[in-house]
Amino acid sequence: MTDQPLILAIETSTLSCSVALFRGDQLLGDTQAKEDQHVHGKQLLPMIDALLRSNSLGSKDLEGVAVSAGPGSYTGLRIGVSTAKGIAHAHGLALMAFDSLHVQAFAAAATGNWDAVIAVMDARRDEVYTASFVPQESQFEIADETRALILESNMHAAALFPVLARTKKLNRVCIIGDAAEKTRRLLADQLNDCTFVSDFPQAKHMHQLSLSAIRSKKFEDVAYFEPRYLKEFQAGTPRDPLGLRKQPAR
Repeated sequence: MTDQPLILAIETSTLSCSVALFRGDQLLGDTQAKEDQHVHGKQLLPMIDALLRSNSLGSKDLEGVAVSAGPGSYTGLRIGVSTAKGIAHAHGLALMAFDSLHVQAFAAAATGNWDAVIAVMDARRDEVYTASFVPQESQFEIADETRALILESNMHAAALFPVLARTKKLNRVCIIGDAAEKTRRLLADQLNDCTFVSDFPQAKHMHQLSLSAIRSKKFEDVAYFEPRYLKEFQAGTPRDPLGLRKQPAR
């Protein structure tokens, strides 16, 4: 791999579908499509082709492919990962995969300087996928691992997001993602000091992660890599609107 590797990035974990092209430290271009329903199957390959053509390049010129690993949409992740694996296999390229929420955290860097970033991705109902990060030079260090979470208003925010209780120096906290407004709505009373940013993970925010993976040669097995769907949910008590879980009186 050259000193300035040409990397294609693909992000498809949400309703947003985006691609980006890097040459070393330089972002050559990026594009994004977002509609109310998934457009990944129809638009992803044309977007990749158009981005490469606009830079007078072809897929054979690439040296690596980066893709969102999940969590997120089953449909979006399958399309993105299968496309990335197909390109990597066809040209013998390095395959890199990154947690979708880690990618999301890098979007926060463009909105301000933060003591902590909590990435939240919409799952369903009152559920989110979430992970927390603290800045570390040009990277984001994982503070709370990626997990699925039910946002229950009767739970303390620090129990839901442990990074909030880990230090008392967190004066600037950014909650970012397509579930930012849901989080604000359900936990507004406890998170008054946080800044909420509605956004989607984007391929262009894989830049620093890609460079780090290349330097450390942290690549995925093209044949066996699969998305991390994160099926199991944590936190929260079981919902029982009909009272079916109540024990009969004795």
